[in-house]
Order: sequence, then C-alpha cells, then structure tokens
Amino acid sequence: MTKYAEKKLLRSRLLEARRSLPFEDVFSLSKKAQRRLLGTRFFRDSGRLALYSSFANEVLTDEVFKHAVEAGKEVFYPRVSLEGIRFLRVKELDELTPGAYDLREPTEGFEAAGPESFDLIVIPGVAFDESGGRIGFGKGHYDMALKGATCPIVALAYEFQVLKTKIPIEPHDVYVSAIITEERTVVTGALRGRKGEEHDA
Repeated sequence: MTKYAEKKLLRSRLLEARRSLPFEDVFSLSKKAQRRLLGTRFFRDSGRLALYSSFANEVLTDEVFKHAVEAGKEVFYPRVSLEGIRFLRVKELDELTPGAYDLREPTEGFEAAGPESFDLIVIPGVAFDESGGRIGFGKGHYDMALKGATCPIVALAYEFQVLKTKIPIEPHDVYVSAIITEERTVVTGALRGRKGEEHDA
C-alpha cells in the first residue's frame, strides 16, 4: 500500500470516529484539552499566537481564545483562499464568519501576519503519532502555510487520534511540536530546534 493510500485509509477511519462523537463529549473533552494547553509554557510564553476555528467535531478553541485576549495576547485565525492560508488578527469571536469549506474565518481587511512572527501556532488534525507526524484533511493548507514557522506548533486532539504506530509521512508534511489531548501532553522530537528551547507540559 502506498503512503497516500495508507493516509487516506487512516483519515477516513479517524474522521468517522470523530464525527460520531456526541456534542456533550466534544464539549467536555475539549474543555479538558484546552485547560491543559492553558497550563503549559507554550501558552504562557506566547504574546502572539494563531488558533483555529473548530470544524466537524474538532477540539474546540473558544476557551483558549478567551484567556488569550484577557491576557493581552494577539490572536490570529487562518483564512483559506486559492493562494492558501493567511493569518488575520481577531479581537472578538463574532468577527469570524462562514468562509471556505463552511469554516468560520476572519474577513479580509484585518491585520495579517506570517507564521514566522508567531510565538505559538495551534492547529487541528485528523490523526497524529507520538513523534509529531500529522494527517490533516488532505488539502495540504497547513503544510504549505507553516513551512516558515520557527515557533512551537501544537496540536489539539482527542486521545483516540494519537496513534501508537507511525503515520506515513511525505516530504511536504509538517510535524507538530506537541500534541495536547484531554489526558496528556505529548512533546515530540519535532520541538527541538524551534527557537532553541524546550517547553514543559
């Protein structure tokens, strides 16, 4: 089986498992994962960070946004276009409106920033392994957008999305620095070399 076919099979299986989650579980598990992220140095040491707007039962991020704004941090969300992802600053969640793929996005005209300017980038995903491998929706938007990132890239996920086996990785795939679930924080080897420091959980 090719890497592409293997990734496609894993993506289908994990997406189905995530879609089947009752919203009560999405809410409660997301709350635990978000609070775990809020307690890390990843979050505490960041002044400018990128979040994502959850879609299709992804781990929610609203609580992280609320605490970030209250702490005076600058928060950016992705906007998807034909050219790829652009990160635009958001000061209130009601500034997000339905955009590409029905994702809530900031509108054009907001302050933009490149990934190289962030202290922390928080991303979703469909499946992960403990070395930082990631499978997304298959569009490659984050893989292209984050090539220039030098800060920690942290994934929020449910525990069942973190696989014991290695994910088939292709040359263009971006690794995550850590995976935070409702149960634990997995710091991966991909963290080393990003701004030259380790972070605690």
